[in-house]
Amino acid sequence: MTDPGMALGLAGLTLKPLYAQTQAEDGDGPNWPGVRRASFFRLKRSTKLLALLFATFLAPTARGDEPRLSINGYDPVAYFTDGKPVQGKPEFEYSWHRLRWRFASGEHRDLFTRDPKHYAPQYDGYCALGTSADEAAHKDTVDPEAWAIVDGKLYLTHNRYLLEVWRENAKEHIHQADQDWEAVKDLPGPEIVGSPCAASPPTTKVALRDGGHWIVVGGQVARNEAGNVVGKGDLRAQIEQVGKNVGACLNAGGAAVKDIIFTHSYVTQPVEFDKYADLRQRYFGPPSPKSTTLPVPQLVSPDFLVQVEAFAKIR
Repeated sequence: MTDPGMALGLAGLTLKPLYAQTQAEDGDGPNWPGVRRASFFRLKRSTKLLALLFATFLAPTARGDEPRLSINGYDPVAYFTDGKPVQGKPEFEYSWHRLRWRFASGEHRDLFTRDPKHYAPQYDGYCALGTSADEAAHKDTVDPEAWAIVDGKLYLTHNRYLLEVWRENAKEHIHQADQDWEAVKDLPGPEIVGSPCAASPPTTKVALRDGGHWIVVGGQVARNEAGNVVGKGDLRAQIEQVGKNVGACLNAGGAAVKDIIFTHSYVTQPVEFDKYADLRQRYFGPPSPKSTTLPVPQLVSPDFLVQVEAFAKIR
């Protein structure tokens, strides 16, 4: 199990971002009502709540025919009883909905077995925002730290940034996801792409309702194959290294730069970042109205100037 702080370190992020959002328009990207035209200043009011960004935690891939471990082995009951995420233990496990659920104690397991519909997260523990994306609805992995209880029901999202997007229109997202879930629940679960992509945040392949797939490239920073920082103090060099890393992950998942439909870029120098439009297009594809540039005060190390997460669609 990856410690939250360690996962953030590998992602190249701290939990102190400010961010902007952009309008989701027609096309292959998700039509999430909570994603709006650049609203950095409007959202600044909730900075204390937005200790976010990518500390994405995966439900490990099932071994053979063994059911998948849900919400990365965290205890679903603890969200209600303790008001926080608590890691479950292998000795307290229960199978339900073709998934394995773990609990911190036998008491919590017994509470769950008596009333699983009350304690289980909605949509079998997959991302509540991903399942509300209408035609792009899908099963996606979640960060157990990105959670909310609304009207007595537990919801989780892919990461804490997307949790805040979801919160902006929670009722609408819930309504849409409840409708979409009937079509999504039988889709395959997300697959981890693996090497050469970093284990955390992971790169995944998720199945869409139309038979296609998204390759979701976990946030890439300017590290080379040896794990060394590339281009200290040089934004251009870092964009190039990040672009190479994104390209390697796309190739591993069966995609290419031409398949990218949108990106999320986390930058410490947004004005300077805008000056490299041609370079960004080479590595991340043409500009998209669904892409976001998110200013952050600092990544996990002052040596990192940019991190990029990419979404590509393939058949």
